Amino acid sequence: MDDGTFIRYLASKRSVDDRALNRLVWDAMIAAARDQSASLRAFPFARGDGPRVLELGGGIGTMVDRVAEEGRLLPGSWTMIDAQPALIAKARQRLAFAAPFPLELIATDLDAYLKLPFRPFDLVIANAFLDLLDPPRVLPRMAGLCRPGGLFLFSITFDGLTVLEPEIDRDLDTRIVELYHRTMDERMTGGERSGDSRCGRHLLTLLPRCGYRIMAAGSSDWIVHPSNGEYAADERFFLSCILGFFEESLSARPELDRTTLDRWLRARREQLSSGVLVFMAHQVDVLASVEARS
Repeated sequence: MDDGTFIRYLASKRSVDDRALNRLVWDAMIAAARDQSASLRAFPFARGDGPRVLELGGGIGTMVDRVAEEGRLLPGSWTMIDAQPALIAKARQRLAFAAPFPLELIATDLDAYLKLPFRPFDLVIANAFLDLLDPPRVLPRMAGLCRPGGLFLFSITFDGLTVLEPEIDRDLDTRIVELYHRTMDERMTGGERSGDSRCGRHLLTLLPRCGYRIMAAGSSDWIVHPSNGEYAADERFFLSCILGFFEESLSARPELDRTTLDRWLRARREQLSSGVLVFMAHQVDVLASVEARS
């Protein structure tokens, strides 16, 4: 997928994420950030009363849009990193005059950022991000991004269930989805494991072992369906990208011959074109605080 297509995919995902984000977890994050602003005077915020926020893998800045539009959390500052320079460039273009708070955009990955000097943040947001990494490896290191008592929001974290309807062939549908999930578990980036298809559920036991305290958790499922043959916003394009991810991930797998995959993809794309394709993915949102470190 080229940069332009991926940028449009991220924009098309905005409405899907808006529906999916768990409102109880989101509200708990807002309340905790406000409470800390009022009570933790030993750690004053850098500017005004709002928290210093770090967003990991922020893409084109749709989380900045969401927070700014909602207006319930007014950060003292917002730093956003993403490993893809094209996405940071697009975010700079989109957000140059839109963010009502100080905004810093940095093209870097998490490992590189952790090696830089930085002042620990009050709130770290990782949306649709942690399942692209190796959580047991990165979570202990990520704890240092926040000051003691600071907050982490791990949202839209994939958790091992993908559904496409209507059914084409039950056995084939199951085999393709299971293989698609396996590609996530086997993915390697720079010699490091970089995927976990059940990351959401694993967080619930892994976070406490890594020194975090879970404050709230809930599901944040993507559900995309047509109404009278039409999809909301740009969600038809979003679904076309999901099918593209299947093709990209599975086209070279020896467990599935290409003719069978092409037949399945053709049927799914015909469903999308006809306005009957339904897609669901199970995900988990978790709000956690980082415990004081001795």
